[in-house]
Order: sequence, then structure tokens, then C-alpha cells
Amino acid sequence: MERRVDLATGLYYDVGQEEIARRHHLVREYMEKKDIAVLLVLASHKEGYRWWLTGVDGTERRSESCFVVPRKGDILHVTGGKMAEEDEEAGQPVGAQPDAEEAFKGIRTVYQISAFSIRKMMEESGGKRLGLVHGEDIRAQLYDYLEKFLPNVERVDVTEDFAGKKAVKSPEEQKLIREAVRLQERVLEGLSGYLKPGMREAEAVRYARYLANHLGSGGIDAMEYAQVELISWKDRQMQGPLDVPGRCMEAGDMMEIKLRIRGNSGFYGFIARRFSFGEPAFIEKEIWQKAILLQEMAEEKIKPGKTVDRIEEEIREEAKGQGISLAEKDFSHGIGYCVSEGPDRASGLRNMPLQSGMVLAVEPEIVDERGNKACCGDVYAVTDDGIWRMSISGREIKILE
Repeated sequence: MERRVDLATGLYYDVGQEEIARRHHLVREYMEKKDIAVLLVLASHKEGYRWWLTGVDGTERRSESCFVVPRKGDILHVTGGKMAEEDEEAGQPVGAQPDAEEAFKGIRTVYQISAFSIRKMMEESGGKRLGLVHGEDIRAQLYDYLEKFLPNVERVDVTEDFAGKKAVKSPEEQKLIREAVRLQERVLEGLSGYLKPGMREAEAVRYARYLANHLGSGGIDAMEYAQVELISWKDRQMQGPLDVPGRCMEAGDMMEIKLRIRGNSGFYGFIARRFSFGEPAFIEKEIWQKAILLQEMAEEKIKPGKTVDRIEEEIREEAKGQGISLAEKDFSHGIGYCVSEGPDRASGLRNMPLQSGMVLAVEPEIVDERGNKACCGDVYAVTDDGIWRMSISGREIKILE
């Protein structure tokens, strides 16, 4: 398939019409099953819904993008926060916006929407239920219009249900996430030939972002699309990540690097590894081996049917039995069009059984007796009977000259 570029963001998008149609079918199938006449996806930047429904990103203010999904017909992508002031006589103005989001069939971009238009869609479907994804982010004017024009409509929060459907990745989506993971690895490979004593941390971070962009990450905001954490230290681990410009790295330093970079298809990857200028001290090798051990535990315990909460509990129990302390934070979550998406705590899916096709980023953080931390991180796809690791890079400390 010919790759195309979204001129608004500089990102390529590789998902085809067949994949977009599959996602739309999932939405309509759910609406039919739950007797939902119209679905409103509000704050569509959250959990990557805009990417998921259209295949590309957008540039408007994040709070001012929503999708209106009827049971049949085109999905409307509303790109502005204004509510149309039209009533039943004036009707609803629709203006086509010539951008990359119209590259897929079944999606029409409009400047504004009115509650009257939503009511017409509901009447045409014969339904009385209005589904809301991220209903907590409804704009005041839209809320007032719904109260006025649809006073007897039942509103149903379907946020968790849709997060669960989006969490199961198709083979095409898994392939694209794997490519995004490979991008992180290539950035680390490039960094290993660039890092030198005397360099400031901020310079290394800038170079990592340059590499990410050069390899196709693109995007309009490097802080979001190429999230880089780099911490260096000699005798003790520094608390960080540090502010610009950071410390000047020296011979004998250790470095821990975490990359959360969006690939050229819009999917994120993740990796966390360590580098050392020269042979690392024994105590640093020891804490890193324990960090690797936590990842190996995860590979054994992540299985379909288990929940993220249960997996983390099992890893904590086994680590405690081996004298390993973990930082008090969630360390396994879904990854896709967002750095963290379902199953995670924010989506409400931490107690949802894992299914084949879900993709998890796992980043447990060990804490030693000095209070120093270490994190070895990888991405896994859940299979019918276990998982497979998307990264092919080794986990050992990379020693630099």
C-alpha cells in the first residue's frame, strides 16, 4: 500500500481503508447491540480516539474536536468548539474541510454541529439512547443544547466499553506498533555512537529527538511525540529527569534512558535501557540485573485471562520473596495511539481479563536500599497462550568508550 503523509502533522499513516472499516464496524456493532442511536466521542485526543477513527491526527485545539457517530451513514468529525445556532427551520450547515482526514471513506469533516442535527439522527434510527465517550469533557454549550432539544433522551456512558474494544489490536495494528518499537531501538543504537563524556544531558535528549524525527516520528510537538527521559549519575542515582540543561556527563557515569516515541503510523513504542561510560560498578550491575529479572517475571506471568492488577500483584509478591523492592506505582498498561491506554487505571480496565491482541508496555521500577531506582522496560503483545516481546534488543548494560 502506498504510504501517505498527513500534511497537518508531518506524520505518515499506514493504516488502510480495510482497517478503518473494521474499527467503524466494531463501533456500529456495539451501538446496535446496546440500542444506542447516536454516539458522541468527546475530547477525541484522549486515548487516541481521533487516530483510531480516522487514521490521522489533527491540529485544532484538543478540547474542540469530537465525533458524532450515527448508526448508519457518515461519521461526522467536528473540528470546532462552536455550536451551530441553527434551529429546526434553518437546519445544520455542513462545510467540507479539505484535509488528510477525508482520506478514508465514511468520515465527513464539519465545522460545527447542533443538537437539532443529533436529534434528527436519533429520530431516523428510531432510538432513544445517546452514547457518550468521555462525557465528562462535554462543552457547556453542547450540554445546554442537548438539554433543550433532547430532554427525554437517555444518556449512556460507554467510555470503558469502547476502551476495551480499542485495546484489542488487529494484526495490522500489532505490526505497526512493532515498527514503532523498532524505532525506539534505532534511536538507542544511534545514541550509543553519539554519547560522549563532557556532553550535557540536554544535548543527548535533543539528539534523541532529532534521530526520532529523522526516522519518521514527525509530529508538531516533539515534547509529546518524542518523549525522552535521560538520567545520568556517578556515585549515586540522581532524582530526575533533570531540567534543561541537566548535568555534564563524565567518564564513569551511568545513564538510564526511557523512550516513548510515536512512530510514523501514529502508534507509540516504548523501551527503557542503561548505558555506562566504562565498566559499571558492581552495585550498578546488581541493581540492573534485578531490573531485568522483573521483566523476566512479567514474561512468565502475563497471560490471557489475567488482569493487569493481578499480574502486578504476582510480580510484587515474587519480587518481595527475593528481597526486591518495587516503587509504588502502576507499571503495566496498554500502549497504542497513546503512551498509556486501556488496560490501565485511567481507562478503568485494570480488572478486565487480558485478551489475545492486547499490547502492553511493562516498566517495573526497582528501588534498592540506597533509594536508587532502575527500570528495564519492554513492550509485549498478548497471544492465545502467552505473550511475545516486540523488542529484539538486548537488556544488558551497554558499555560506551
